[in-house]
Amino acid sequence: MRPMHRLFFGIFGAILLQDLSAAQQEILHELPGLRNLMHHSDDVYSGSEPVSEEAFASLKSLGVKTIVSVDGATPDIDMAMKYGIGYVHVPFGYDTIPLTAQLSLTHAARRSKTALYVHCHHGKHRGPAAAAIICRVKGLVDAAGALTIMEHAGTSRDYKGLWQAVELYSVPSDDAKLPQLVEVATVESLPAAMARIDRNFDNLKLCAASNWKAPADHPDLVAIQEALQLQESLHEASRRLSETEHVAEHDETFREWLNESDSVAQKLHETLQANDTTAATAAFMSLQKSCKQCHAAYRDQ
Repeated sequence: MRPMHRLFFGIFGAILLQDLSAAQQEILHELPGLRNLMHHSDDVYSGSEPVSEEAFASLKSLGVKTIVSVDGATPDIDMAMKYGIGYVHVPFGYDTIPLTAQLSLTHAARRSKTALYVHCHHGKHRGPAAAAIICRVKGLVDAAGALTIMEHAGTSRDYKGLWQAVELYSVPSDDAKLPQLVEVATVESLPAAMARIDRNFDNLKLCAASNWKAPADHPDLVAIQEALQLQESLHEASRRLSETEHVAEHDETFREWLNESDSVAQKLHETLQANDTTAATAAFMSLQKSCKQCHAAYRDQ
Protein backbone atom coordinates (compact mmCIF):
# COMPACT_ATOMS: atom_id res chain seq x y z
CA MET A 1 0.00 0.00 0.00
CA ARG A 2 1.41 3.40 -0.97
CA PRO A 3 2.09 6.07 1.72
CA MET A 4 -0.90 8.16 0.62
CA HIS A 5 -3.19 5.21 1.19
CA ARG A 6 -1.70 4.45 4.61
CA LEU A 7 -2.36 8.07 5.54
CA PHE A 8 -5.94 7.77 4.32
CA PHE A 9 -6.76 4.61 6.22
CA GLY A 10 -4.85 5.70 9.31
CA ILE A 11 -6.31 9.20 9.65
CA PHE A 12 -9.32 9.64 7.40
CA GLY A 13 -11.01 6.25 7.76
CA ALA A 14 -14.36 7.84 8.52
CA ILE A 15 -14.57 9.78 5.25
CA LEU A 16 -17.31 8.48 2.99
CA LEU A 17 -16.25 6.65 -0.14
CA GLN A 18 -18.22 8.99 -2.34
CA ASP A 19 -15.69 11.67 -1.40
CA LEU A 20 -12.68 9.56 -2.33
CA SER A 21 -10.74 9.28 -5.53
CA ALA A 22 -10.84 5.86 -7.19
CA ALA A 23 -7.16 5.40 -6.43
CA GLN A 24 -7.86 5.43 -2.70
CA GLN A 25 -10.30 2.53 -2.84
CA GLU A 26 -8.33 -0.69 -2.54
CA ILE A 27 -7.82 -3.80 -0.49
CA LEU A 28 -6.83 -2.73 2.99
CA HIS A 29 -4.80 -5.69 4.20
CA GLU A 30 -4.96 -9.34 5.20
CA LEU A 31 -5.83 -10.42 8.74
CA PRO A 32 -5.47 -13.92 10.23
CA GLY A 33 -8.08 -16.17 8.65
CA LEU A 34 -9.30 -13.55 6.16
CA ARG A 35 -8.32 -12.88 2.56
CA ASN A 36 -9.18 -10.14 0.08
CA LEU A 37 -10.16 -7.86 2.96
CA MET A 38 -11.57 -4.54 1.85
CA HIS A 39 -12.40 -1.55 4.03
CA HIS A 40 -15.25 0.41 2.49
CA SER A 41 -16.07 2.61 5.46
CA ASP A 42 -15.88 2.48 9.25
CA ASP A 43 -18.84 0.10 9.28
CA VAL A 44 -18.60 -1.89 6.02
CA TYR A 45 -15.95 -4.50 5.25
CA SER A 46 -15.85 -7.36 2.75
CA GLY A 47 -13.64 -10.37 2.21
CA SER A 48 -13.42 -14.15 2.19
CA GLU A 49 -15.51 -16.63 4.12
CA PRO A 50 -14.43 -16.90 7.79
CA VAL A 51 -13.71 -20.60 8.20
CA SER A 52 -11.47 -20.66 11.28
CA GLU A 53 -11.65 -19.35 14.81
CA GLU A 54 -8.86 -16.89 14.07
CA ALA A 55 -11.00 -15.43 11.29
CA PHE A 56 -13.81 -14.66 13.72
CA ALA A 57 -11.29 -13.23 16.17
CA SER A 58 -10.04 -10.96 13.38
CA LEU A 59 -13.57 -9.78 12.66
CA LYS A 60 -14.11 -9.02 16.34
CA SER A 61 -10.91 -6.95 16.33
CA LEU A 62 -12.41 -4.86 13.53
CA GLY A 63 -15.53 -4.20 15.61
CA VAL A 64 -17.74 -6.32 13.34
CA LYS A 65 -21.08 -7.18 14.96
CA THR A 66 -22.88 -8.63 11.92
CA ILE A 67 -21.70 -10.93 9.16
CA VAL A 68 -23.64 -10.93 5.89
CA SER A 69 -22.98 -14.11 3.91
CA VAL A 70 -24.01 -14.25 0.26
CA ASP A 71 -22.41 -17.69 -0.14
CA GLY A 72 -24.28 -20.98 -0.39
CA ALA A 73 -22.30 -22.64 2.40
CA THR A 74 -23.99 -22.98 5.78
CA PRO A 75 -22.84 -20.17 8.12
CA ASP A 76 -20.95 -21.12 11.27
CA ILE A 77 -23.50 -19.64 13.63
CA ASP A 78 -21.98 -21.16 16.78
CA MET A 79 -18.50 -19.75 16.17
CA ALA A 80 -19.93 -16.34 15.31
CA MET A 81 -21.95 -16.31 18.54
CA LYS A 82 -18.83 -17.17 20.51
CA TYR A 83 -17.35 -13.86 19.36
CA GLY A 84 -20.54 -11.86 19.84
CA ILE A 85 -21.28 -11.63 16.12
CA GLY A 86 -24.64 -12.18 14.43
CA TYR A 87 -25.23 -13.70 10.99
CA VAL A 88 -27.46 -12.73 8.07
CA HIS A 89 -27.61 -15.25 5.22
CA VAL A 90 -28.51 -13.97 1.74
CA PRO A 91 -27.18 -16.59 -0.70
CA PHE A 92 -27.14 -15.97 -4.44
CA GLY A 93 -25.20 -17.20 -7.45
CA TYR A 94 -22.79 -15.71 -9.94
CA ASP A 95 -25.28 -14.97 -12.71
CA THR A 96 -27.14 -12.10 -11.05
CA ILE A 97 -28.34 -10.69 -7.72
CA PRO A 98 -32.07 -11.50 -7.58
CA LEU A 99 -34.46 -8.77 -6.47
CA THR A 100 -35.27 -10.65 -3.24
CA ALA A 101 -31.54 -10.75 -2.41
CA GLN A 102 -31.17 -7.05 -3.21
CA LEU A 103 -34.05 -6.24 -0.85
CA SER A 104 -32.55 -8.46 1.87
CA LEU A 105 -29.21 -6.67 1.53
CA THR A 106 -31.10 -3.38 1.77
CA HIS A 107 -32.77 -4.59 4.99
CA ALA A 108 -29.43 -5.73 6.45
CA ALA A 109 -27.84 -2.37 5.67
CA ARG A 110 -30.69 -0.39 7.23
CA ARG A 111 -31.00 -2.58 10.30
CA SER A 112 -27.34 -2.59 11.25
CA LYS A 113 -26.01 0.29 13.32
CA THR A 114 -22.60 -1.34 13.82
CA ALA A 115 -19.87 -2.71 11.57
CA LEU A 116 -20.84 -5.25 8.87
CA TYR A 117 -18.63 -7.84 7.20
CA VAL A 118 -19.87 -9.08 3.83
CA HIS A 119 -18.46 -12.28 2.40
CA CYS A 120 -18.84 -14.86 -0.34
CA HIS A 121 -16.30 -17.69 -0.70
CA HIS A 122 -13.11 -16.01 -1.90
CA GLY A 123 -14.24 -12.42 -1.32
CA LYS A 124 -13.67 -11.20 -4.87
CA HIS A 125 -16.95 -11.45 -6.77
CA ARG A 126 -20.33 -11.89 -5.04
CA GLY A 127 -19.18 -10.41 -1.71
CA PRO A 128 -17.92 -7.11 -3.14
CA ALA A 129 -21.04 -6.88 -5.32
CA ALA A 130 -23.21 -7.23 -2.20
CA ALA A 131 -20.99 -4.77 -0.29
CA ALA A 132 -21.43 -2.29 -3.14
CA ILE A 133 -25.22 -2.47 -2.74
CA ILE A 134 -24.94 -2.08 1.03
CA CYS A 135 -22.75 0.98 0.54
CA ARG A 136 -25.38 2.42 -1.82
CA VAL A 137 -28.07 1.93 0.83
CA LYS A 138 -25.93 3.63 3.47
CA GLY A 139 -25.25 6.59 1.17
CA LEU A 140 -21.51 5.90 1.05
CA VAL A 141 -21.29 5.75 -2.74
CA ASP A 142 -23.29 6.59 -5.81
CA ALA A 143 -23.86 4.15 -8.69
CA ALA A 144 -20.43 4.81 -10.18
CA GLY A 145 -18.77 4.40 -6.80
CA ALA A 146 -20.48 1.04 -6.33
CA LEU A 147 -18.90 -0.22 -9.55
CA THR A 148 -15.54 1.11 -8.41
CA ILE A 149 -15.77 -1.11 -5.33
CA MET A 150 -16.08 -4.12 -7.60
CA GLU A 151 -13.23 -2.94 -9.80
CA HIS A 152 -10.83 -2.65 -6.88
CA ALA A 153 -11.95 -5.99 -5.47
CA GLY A 154 -10.96 -7.62 -8.76
CA THR A 155 -14.48 -8.80 -9.58
CA SER A 156 -14.28 -10.50 -12.96
CA ARG A 157 -16.05 -8.78 -15.82
CA ASP A 158 -17.06 -12.24 -16.97
CA TYR A 159 -19.70 -12.15 -14.21
CA LYS A 160 -21.73 -9.73 -16.26
CA GLY A 161 -24.90 -10.43 -14.26
CA LEU A 162 -23.28 -9.23 -11.02
CA TRP A 163 -22.03 -6.04 -12.67
CA GLN A 164 -25.39 -5.36 -14.26
CA ALA A 165 -27.28 -5.93 -10.99
CA VAL A 166 -25.07 -3.46 -9.11
CA GLU A 167 -25.17 -0.91 -11.93
CA LEU A 168 -28.98 -1.00 -12.16
CA TYR A 169 -29.64 -1.19 -8.42
CA SER A 170 -31.96 1.51 -7.14
CA VAL A 171 -32.22 2.19 -3.41
CA PRO A 172 -35.80 1.36 -2.29
CA SER A 173 -37.89 3.96 -0.54
CA ASP A 174 -37.83 4.10 3.25
CA ASP A 175 -41.30 2.56 3.45
CA ALA A 176 -40.59 -0.29 1.02
CA LYS A 177 -41.54 -3.74 2.28
CA LEU A 178 -38.34 -5.74 2.87
CA PRO A 179 -37.88 -9.50 3.39
CA GLN A 180 -37.35 -10.97 6.83
CA LEU A 181 -33.68 -11.68 7.53
CA VAL A 182 -32.53 -15.15 8.56
CA GLU A 183 -29.35 -16.64 10.01
CA VAL A 184 -29.39 -19.67 7.72
CA ALA A 185 -31.32 -19.51 4.46
CA THR A 186 -32.61 -22.35 2.31
CA VAL A 187 -30.18 -22.74 -0.57
CA GLU A 188 -30.76 -24.07 -4.06
CA SER A 189 -31.25 -27.83 -4.19
CA LEU A 190 -28.75 -30.00 -6.03
CA PRO A 191 -31.28 -30.95 -8.75
CA ALA A 192 -31.98 -27.27 -9.39
CA ALA A 193 -28.23 -26.55 -9.51
CA MET A 194 -27.73 -29.42 -11.95
CA ALA A 195 -30.53 -28.10 -14.17
CA ARG A 196 -28.73 -24.75 -14.31
CA ILE A 197 -25.44 -26.53 -15.06
CA ASP A 198 -27.16 -28.36 -17.93
CA ARG A 199 -28.29 -25.03 -19.40
CA ASN A 200 -24.73 -23.66 -19.26
CA PHE A 201 -23.46 -26.87 -20.86
CA ASP A 202 -25.99 -26.64 -23.70
CA ASN A 203 -24.97 -23.03 -24.32
CA LEU A 204 -21.32 -24.11 -24.45
CA LYS A 205 -22.22 -26.77 -27.01
CA LEU A 206 -23.55 -24.04 -29.28
CA CYS A 207 -20.41 -21.96 -28.78
CA ALA A 208 -18.15 -24.97 -29.44
CA ALA A 209 -20.00 -25.66 -32.68
CA SER A 210 -19.25 -22.05 -33.71
CA ASN A 211 -15.51 -22.44 -32.97
CA TRP A 212 -16.04 -20.73 -29.60
CA LYS A 213 -17.62 -17.65 -31.16
CA ALA A 214 -21.12 -16.39 -30.42
CA PRO A 215 -23.53 -18.50 -32.53
CA ALA A 216 -25.30 -16.56 -35.27
CA ASP A 217 -28.71 -17.43 -33.82
CA HIS A 218 -27.59 -16.74 -30.22
CA PRO A 219 -25.46 -13.58 -30.43
CA ASP A 220 -25.85 -12.99 -26.69
CA LEU A 221 -23.82 -16.09 -25.76
CA VAL A 222 -20.21 -15.49 -24.72
CA ALA A 223 -18.26 -18.74 -24.36
CA ILE A 224 -15.87 -17.54 -21.68
CA GLN A 225 -18.76 -16.30 -19.53
CA GLU A 226 -20.72 -19.52 -19.94
CA ALA A 227 -17.61 -21.53 -19.04
CA LEU A 228 -17.05 -19.48 -15.92
CA GLN A 229 -20.67 -19.84 -14.82
CA LEU A 230 -20.46 -23.59 -15.40
CA GLN A 231 -17.25 -23.94 -13.40
CA GLU A 232 -18.56 -21.88 -10.49
CA SER A 233 -21.81 -23.84 -10.40
CA LEU A 234 -19.93 -27.15 -10.33
CA HIS A 235 -17.59 -25.79 -7.67
CA GLU A 236 -20.45 -24.60 -5.45
CA ALA A 237 -22.25 -27.94 -5.81
CA SER A 238 -19.04 -29.75 -4.86
CA ARG A 239 -18.51 -27.49 -1.84
CA ARG A 240 -22.05 -28.07 -0.62
CA LEU A 241 -21.69 -31.85 -0.80
CA SER A 242 -18.49 -31.64 1.23
CA GLU A 243 -20.34 -30.05 4.16
CA THR A 244 -20.91 -32.43 7.05
CA GLU A 245 -24.71 -32.34 6.86
CA HIS A 246 -24.69 -33.17 3.13
CA VAL A 247 -21.93 -35.80 2.92
CA ALA A 248 -24.38 -38.71 3.17
CA GLU A 249 -26.61 -37.36 0.38
CA HIS A 250 -24.44 -38.86 -2.38
CA ASP A 251 -21.77 -41.54 -2.44
CA GLU A 252 -18.03 -40.99 -2.71
CA THR A 253 -17.90 -41.80 -6.44
CA PHE A 254 -20.44 -39.09 -7.22
CA ARG A 255 -18.49 -36.53 -5.19
CA GLU A 256 -15.23 -37.54 -6.89
CA TRP A 257 -16.75 -37.19 -10.35
CA LEU A 258 -18.21 -33.83 -9.44
CA ASN A 259 -14.78 -32.64 -8.26
CA GLU A 260 -13.20 -33.88 -11.50
CA SER A 261 -15.80 -32.05 -13.59
CA ASP A 262 -15.08 -28.89 -11.58
CA SER A 263 -11.37 -29.17 -12.42
CA VAL A 264 -12.02 -29.79 -16.12
CA ALA A 265 -14.46 -26.87 -16.29
CA GLN A 266 -11.80 -24.65 -14.74
CA LYS A 267 -9.38 -25.83 -17.43
CA LEU A 268 -11.95 -24.99 -20.10
CA HIS A 269 -12.31 -21.46 -18.76
CA GLU A 270 -8.54 -21.00 -18.61
CA THR A 271 -8.03 -22.16 -22.20
CA LEU A 272 -10.76 -19.83 -23.43
CA GLN A 273 -9.10 -16.98 -21.54
CA ALA A 274 -5.87 -17.82 -23.35
CA ASN A 275 -7.78 -17.94 -26.66
CA ASP A 276 -6.53 -21.50 -27.18
CA THR A 277 -9.52 -22.93 -29.02
CA THR A 278 -7.85 -26.29 -29.66
CA ALA A 279 -7.22 -26.86 -25.95
CA ALA A 280 -10.69 -25.52 -25.15
CA THR A 281 -12.28 -28.08 -27.47
CA ALA A 282 -10.24 -30.87 -25.86
CA ALA A 283 -11.30 -29.72 -22.36
CA PHE A 284 -14.92 -29.50 -23.43
CA MET A 285 -14.86 -33.02 -24.89
CA SER A 286 -13.37 -34.29 -21.63
CA LEU A 287 -16.08 -32.49 -19.67
CA GLN A 288 -18.76 -33.90 -21.95
CA LYS A 289 -17.44 -37.43 -21.35
CA SER A 290 -17.42 -36.86 -17.59
CA CYS A 291 -20.99 -35.55 -17.61
CA LYS A 292 -22.28 -38.48 -19.69
CA GLN A 293 -20.61 -40.92 -17.30
CA CYS A 294 -22.24 -39.28 -14.29
CA HIS A 295 -25.66 -39.02 -15.94
CA ALA A 296 -25.61 -42.69 -16.91
CA ALA A 297 -24.74 -43.78 -13.38
CA TYR A 298 -27.01 -41.40 -11.43
CA ARG A 299 -29.43 -39.14 -13.28
CA ASP A 300 -30.71 -41.63 -15.86
CA GLN A 301 -31.36 -44.54 -13.49
